[in-house]
Amino acid sequence: MNIIIQTCVPSYRLNFFNFITSNSKSVKIIAGKYFYSKSIVSDPSTKSVIWVKNYFFFKRKILFQNIPFFKVLKADNVVIEFNLNNITFYIVFFLRVLLNKPVYLWGHAWSRKGPKSKSEYLRKFFKKTSTGYITYTLKQQKELESQISSLKTFAAPNAIYFKEEMSPKHSDQNDILNFIYVGRLVEEKKISLLVKSFHNIIDNLPINVKLIIIGAGPEFDSIKHYIELNNLKNRVELLGEISNYNDLRDYYSKSIASISPGYVGLSITQSLGFGVPMLISRTEKHSPEIEASIEGFNSIFFETDNQTDLGEKLLSFFLNKEKWIQKRNQISEKCKELYSIERMTSPFISIFK
Repeated sequence: MNIIIQTCVPSYRLNFFNFITSNSKSVKIIAGKYFYSKSIVSDPSTKSVIWVKNYFFFKRKILFQNIPFFKVLKADNVVIEFNLNNITFYIVFFLRVLLNKPVYLWGHAWSRKGPKSKSEYLRKFFKKTSTGYITYTLKQQKELESQISSLKTFAAPNAIYFKEEMSPKHSDQNDILNFIYVGRLVEEKKISLLVKSFHNIIDNLPINVKLIIIGAGPEFDSIKHYIELNNLKNRVELLGEISNYNDLRDYYSKSIASISPGYVGLSITQSLGFGVPMLISRTEKHSPEIEASIEGFNSIFFETDNQTDLGEKLLSFFLNKEKWIQKRNQISEKCKELYSIERMTSPFISIFK
């Protein structure tokens, strides 16, 4: 048996885990229901999961997972989420090492503070002692190889869709009018900045141009209140969470660009996979998926937290929409080279052979 240990298995990982369990020998996933952030929840339809209880402490900063340790110790290979805030990680790692059994780490090459973080001394120990390391990007893989030349490394760029699903849906050019945000509605994503910037420029846009917001989270009510208070219901659509592939593809097909007003996450690969460029905040602490951005080709940037500049860049996208629509196939093809389920799962499948 092979085991992957995760904090939780959210819906955006559904294709990934289901593909691995269908194409590898006897794979089980161990996961709890919730992530450190309550807005990230497991998808109960994920196959081959051993569900466990997640216990959080110190304002959800520390985690203990009540996993079936005997099964984990017996497993042929274990891939575990590299997280120093998970007590279970230490137990599994040291027991597997003591028993001389393979234990692979999966995660960011560095902490959010980078290679010079104080925690890197401890992180480096785990990297060197592990059987191998799976990073989220090719760049991180190369950086790890430079840091520890003896370390067996893999790159599994985060993905949502299969290659065949990553293509633009044709829409009449006259129907491609909107701007779209897809993601969690949390403070650090800065959706209110986007709504206010769009509000500032609506008089400079045709009346049928809309801002589409898809997602759920603690900011939902405050965004809804702003929309209602400023009579924006006909211009800003707050749709809640939508995970259906066809529905999302349809919304993207009618959008000129997607927007990341806060840090970039996995939605950039979704947007680019559908051929839709992204407008990105320049100096955020972005997730690794920011590597998918090629400024001027599939994205442009605005000055972080600058409402005026964000609004001006939205207007620029609208004024140049024909140029961006013509590039849709190129944007999609470039994205699917690296950010497909097939590419992401390949290191795991090779480990589990």
